[in-house]
Amino acid sequence: MDHMVLDGVYGSGIEVDLCYACHVLWLDKRESLQLSPRGILDLFRALNEHREDARHALENGNRCPRCARRLSLSQDIGKAGRFTYYACPANDGRLTPFSEFLKEKQFVRALTPAEQVQVRAELKMVQCSGCGAPIDLVHGFQCGHCSSPITVLDPDAVEDTLRRVQDADERRSAGDPKDRELQARALASMEAMRSSPEDQY
Repeated sequence: MDHMVLDGVYGSGIEVDLCYACHVLWLDKRESLQLSPRGILDLFRALNEHREDARHALENGNRCPRCARRLSLSQDIGKAGRFTYYACPANDGRLTPFSEFLKEKQFVRALTPAEQVQVRAELKMVQCSGCGAPIDLVHGFQCGHCSSPITVLDPDAVEDTLRRVQDADERRSAGDPKDRELQARALASMEAMRSSPEDQY
């Protein structure tokens, strides 16, 4: 796995482990809640930079890197709805697919009924953004392996979320030029996503 040290709300660094080939990240207990707005922006930019990387389906039987116990499929509810992850039974942390982290942070949303009709007309099979398993759209819009629903990157929601965390970060950092540069790069990544609608599903 690759490692990133991200800014935390209490001033300490939050070390996050990422597997770009599997599209997952490991967060120790409560680390997701401890990420500062700047940390979220940095992580979003990193995920966006690797969105075209080759993808491997997530294997069954993944184990906690802390206690080696088998992870279990779990769900939680955030402001954008339900999101899925693989939890350590000892509560050491969780393995979260990139798409589910984006859902937790309100960057993606579920498809509307009209969008489901459009996607089904254009595509017959898609790859689950959560675990990498194939999804036959004839039978539904939910992964039969990990139960994650098909989601779409919402450019307006992305922009709104990024600007909210940007405003919070600006208040916290009092206009540090380095922070402004990082925020601008994150917003540039978001604009690149907006201009590529074919990559949103």
